[in-house]
Amino acid sequence: MNDWSKEDFGIRLKALREQRGLSMMAFGAAIGTSASRIKDWEKGKNAPSAAWIAKISERFNISTDELILGDPKTSRAFTASGSSNVDMLYERLRENLIIAKEVDEQDEKLDQLYSTLDAENKERYRSGRGRRLAERELLSILTELPKKDVLELLELAKIKKRWQ
Repeated sequence: MNDWSKEDFGIRLKALREQRGLSMMAFGAAIGTSASRIKDWEKGKNAPSAAWIAKISERFNISTDELILGDPKTSRAFTASGSSNVDMLYERLRENLIIAKEVDEQDEKLDQLYSTLDAENKERYRSGRGRRLAERELLSILTELPKKDVLELLELAKIKKRWQ
């Protein structure tokens, strides 16, 4: 039986991801984590918790034993010969559709949030005193920011003024 190693696990994880034709970002989105975490796992810098291993195993239909200790060169779960090309294409299509749906749902939530904020701000700053109120709020925020951020905002304001 093989021994556990973060580096070997990283090789298996990368083989699984590449076999599915997924980028680190798409793979991470499919299991609910970031591309940087996937990169750390693949490089052997960190090891995923048992919960992450279970999630990967369930999502990509591979046993936890194969994921943890399997051989990416011979294990059926890591090789394309384990299933037909058509099956692999359907699986990749399904994964990409799920990821796209999640992104669309997040975009809709963000759009709703921005619409709500716009409506509240229009109401708050509509009156004759609205501009003064906005300027006071901006000044109070600016006094708390580091100099670098204040200078960045100054440059953005200059650019915006030029465009008008």
